[in-house]
Amino acid sequence: MPRPIQATIDISAFSQNLAVARQYATKARIMAVVKADAYGHGLFSAVSGFNDADGFALLELDAAISLREAGYQRPILLLEGFFSTEEIAEFQRYRLSAVIHHEEQVAMLTKSKHALDIFLKINTGMNRLGLTPDRFSLIIQQLIDSQCAKSLTLMTHFANADVPSEKGSVIRQFESFLSITRDYHYPRSVSNSAAIVRYPETQSDWVRPGIMLYGSSPFPDKTASE
Repeated sequence: MPRPIQATIDISAFSQNLAVARQYATKARIMAVVKADAYGHGLFSAVSGFNDADGFALLELDAAISLREAGYQRPILLLEGFFSTEEIAEFQRYRLSAVIHHEEQVAMLTKSKHALDIFLKINTGMNRLGLTPDRFSLIIQQLIDSQCAKSLTLMTHFANADVPSEKGSVIRQFESFLSITRDYHYPRSVSNSAAIVRYPETQSDWVRPGIMLYGSSPFPDKTASE
């Protein structure tokens, strides 16, 4: 038997939350994270509330395609990229940007002969997804030489930006990212919700707010109203 639970979604609150993110990130473009059906809030409800975002980021290829088919023209980024050569054709057909975070994806892309907008992810300490620093120069040169990248953006993800005691770790990750990418003058994407608020010095061309867009604090020691 279904439980008698009801959630009321306030679209105007989404818009206000996005405006708050812009107040913190005044010089960056905003890639609103709407993965997992906008964290259960409903993809199209959230996207309508985030209508002023510069792009959308999610995980699911079918959801990204549904946004394109609904008429959304802004950049759409798949945060884990593609998983097969067959998917790459769909990325190109629907003008979807792909995060590349391991070398198998590079091999698939070069084999496919397609060219995509690429966000190249570097592991600077999150240790979940991303190219190892020692392989970065080789991989980016391979993408450039193969002409598989219509555009390149360099990215990483902070492991502990939400933890007050981890400021040193965040700064070390950021400095590592800057060192690894210093010879490559491409757009960059680094800051998540916590970093947008707590570490404005890490903001670059694109920021990727997630939890803060849904009315929650990205910090365990603060509420959203603080």
